[in-house]
Amino acid sequence: MRKKIVRSLFALCVSAASLSAYAQPAIPREYVEHPGFSIGMNFGATDLWGDVGTQSLVDHYTNGKYFDKMCFMGGLFGRFTAHPMLAARLGVNYGTLYATDAWNEKKALTASSVEADAFQRYLRNQDIKANIWESTFQLEFFLFRSNSESAAARRRWQPYLTAGVGVFHYRPFSTFIDRTTRAEKWVYVGDLGLEGEGFEYDDPTPGYAMKTKFWQVNVPAGIGLRFDMNDRMSWGIEYLYRVTFTDRLDNVSGDYVSAEYLERYLTPEKAAVAKEMYDKSWAIQPGAKQEAWTKRGNNENKDSYSSLSLMLIYKFKSNKIPWWF
Repeated sequence: MRKKIVRSLFALCVSAASLSAYAQPAIPREYVEHPGFSIGMNFGATDLWGDVGTQSLVDHYTNGKYFDKMCFMGGLFGRFTAHPMLAARLGVNYGTLYATDAWNEKKALTASSVEADAFQRYLRNQDIKANIWESTFQLEFFLFRSNSESAAARRRWQPYLTAGVGVFHYRPFSTFIDRTTRAEKWVYVGDLGLEGEGFEYDDPTPGYAMKTKFWQVNVPAGIGLRFDMNDRMSWGIEYLYRVTFTDRLDNVSGDYVSAEYLERYLTPEKAAVAKEMYDKSWAIQPGAKQEAWTKRGNNENKDSYSSLSLMLIYKFKSNKIPWWF
């Protein structure tokens, strides 16, 4: 009888130990993210990739004037982690995009010909500042956490890929240059039709431009590096590139219109401003004037924009045992 009782107690202890081992894994998983929700914030520098600015990536950052007027974007987001390797994120951001043809000055002054791309961009003398609001839905893929029991999954530093879809709204501005004082001020150009966009023409035109739509869809994709400070807090850095389906983010896309068209289809007040802004090459080369219906931009390549941001994340505590344990 006594032997039966001892055997029963031993079996009960073994069973309890087995259940305990299942509920509390022996491998520490402090930095392996559990399923649940988290919130975060991001802030970083932005770049506009369009017709205005430099042709090459290297010139974009090394032209000597890039850091004079850096622009930024910040926002908030919520996340849901379904598995250590997969999370969904919904965020909203607000910021500014900026680009200028003045970034080509250094190369333009050493160009061997006036036909050189850098000289032509510099002579065009356009700039853009766009206020932008966006909302994005993204998936995050943590490359080394597919197996939550691996040593790589428990490391604090975790690289990840992200991609998704979003919508954004923007308002474009460009500088108005006073011919007498050369003073500059930012003017909203979304309704000035500097390339004749949206005009209901009375007769066919060589360079007809469609009306600008300020609500657009984008496709964000990027890469990041996350550091888990503990089981509740993380920070990281992320580069996010947005593909868009418009060529009008920088308000340069088609042809130069004639001053007569601006006078015909705009109010006198707007026409007076538009005639000073659609062709600003005179401010670089006195007396210069672009011919009507010649190229002002390249509408074959869509504009895009990007951000390099710092991220801070707070994870809500979850007592639920992950299904993958």
